Amino acid sequence: MKTYNKILTIAVLFSSMISCTSVLDKEKLDSINPGDVWNNEKMIDAVMNDIHGSLMPGWAYDGHLSDEAPDHRAGMNTFLRGTATIDDWDNWPYSHIEKINLFLKNVEETTFEDKKTAWRGQALFWRAWCYFSMVKGYGGVPLILEPQDVSDKESLFVERSSTTDCFIQIIDDLDEAINSLPDTWDGANYGKIDKCAAMAFKGRVLLFWASPLFNPQHDNSKWEAAYKANKEAVDFCLTHGKGLYPDYKQLWYDERNQEVLMVNQFFTPDHKYSQNGIRPMSYTKDDVARNLPMMNTVNAFPMKDGSDFDPEKTDYAILFMNRDDRFYTSVAYNGSEYKIKELNPGEFLWTGRDANGQSIAFPIHNPGESFDPINTGFICKKSIDPDIDKSTVHDADVDWVEIRFAEVLMNYGECANELGKTDEALDVLYQIRKRANIEAGADNRYGLKETTQDAIRERYIKERFVEFLFESKRLDDLRRWRRFDIINSQKKQYGIQSWLKPGYDIPKITDDIYEIWDHFEPHIVEVSPEYTYNMKDQYYFYAIPRKHLDANPKLKQNNNWDGGTFDPLL
Repeated sequence: MKTYNKILTIAVLFSSMISCTSVLDKEKLDSINPGDVWNNEKMIDAVMNDIHGSLMPGWAYDGHLSDEAPDHRAGMNTFLRGTATIDDWDNWPYSHIEKINLFLKNVEETTFEDKKTAWRGQALFWRAWCYFSMVKGYGGVPLILEPQDVSDKESLFVERSSTTDCFIQIIDDLDEAINSLPDTWDGANYGKIDKCAAMAFKGRVLLFWASPLFNPQHDNSKWEAAYKANKEAVDFCLTHGKGLYPDYKQLWYDERNQEVLMVNQFFTPDHKYSQNGIRPMSYTKDDVARNLPMMNTVNAFPMKDGSDFDPEKTDYAILFMNRDDRFYTSVAYNGSEYKIKELNPGEFLWTGRDANGQSIAFPIHNPGESFDPINTGFICKKSIDPDIDKSTVHDADVDWVEIRFAEVLMNYGECANELGKTDEALDVLYQIRKRANIEAGADNRYGLKETTQDAIRERYIKERFVEFLFESKRLDDLRRWRRFDIINSQKKQYGIQSWLKPGYDIPKITDDIYEIWDHFEPHIVEVSPEYTYNMKDQYYFYAIPRKHLDANPKLKQNNNWDGGTFDPLL
């Protein structure tokens, strides 16, 4: 049974109350004095919860923004194909920042001394969150730390602060938040930002600042700061009962487990979302074909013994056999187990083509559906809600874990490697692989052969890809590493078609792929043949969209875009 989310419910009720504009409610609106909000503990909580609820991420299904998945309508993102314009990436959350600044100003004047510190800590966390979301994309942005006077139009135009000053302010906010927040929350307050979450996020921020995107000269002092912050976060979380959850397969279903540090708790009927885009065609409606794993995604998962998958092997069975737990948790394929309400125990997921390449009406395929989606031969399995069906596909309530302990641990390990702390960096990888049920091997290295800093760095790139698949981290990782070459070297997006060999019957829904794998012949196909990867170095820093430049004459464009003079590296 889902836990009742008091935090979000209060936020929803408060938002509804303050956003009502019907003339029929004029008396109700007139009865609410804005000054009364800051004299009412429950209303202050509601304002804070509204900030929390409006900024907490959820399931984005954005694998098409990188090399995790293709676009669901057989297109390709403009950044991936090299045709992006200055208006193609827009993240400008100043309305949230203004709300937070107003909150910080007013909460200081309240008399609820026992709660004031925690309120301020939460608000500062979310302000840091907003600024980091912009700085990691644009570099420096205008720093606005006090409520603005809308009657003074000229004062609303603020120049961009340097990237360095922005990072310093973000860390200052987080340091105060860490000192102000409780170690953990429990009961009805579970899910609020606590010290564990704030420390983990500080580690994420400093890792970004230390990475090649902002630190191309490999300034060791930045890596030292990132290492220290992430090591402190790991140690603090461990002493407060956090850590790797032993069962990767259940990580998204056993709620409030020890790995969860920052979470969006979903529940029906008041806080649900749709999984229509990630379910197979015959088991969904209104949308389909999002976050479909591609061949490069499938190939990235290691084998059970820890060795890399060899894509040159053409044996159909090798695609699915003896992979690590993360593969079977994240990827569904022909004849695989797929726990949804429509499939009973002993029934499997099927789609395919006959010997002539014609689509076969396996149980998954329904020609009557009005979709024309792309197909990679694989389906996203991670986080699929087992309690909904086609008729209730919009009622999913699997929680989104924005920060989990594995991320903090791997952030720490990556920093350790950059500082030459090889044993620490490798130990983190051993822990991650052990949890994935990869065999330790006689040397207790879980299939890892890397010993040098460069090799271990490449291993972290590969390991983060599979560990955090479809968790909205891949694009940020490729950007901060300045590794668009990883995408461009693939040239095309590939999937697989399962062709039934002549003489074999169409599989039944009860057929297990491991028993009839030799009935099929795999065909590697281009998913979107008209497109080729062409990510430009220019895209490491996004352009500020034209509408923001037009609205503020003091804004300068980044110097990697036409006419820009602002240096995002300073």
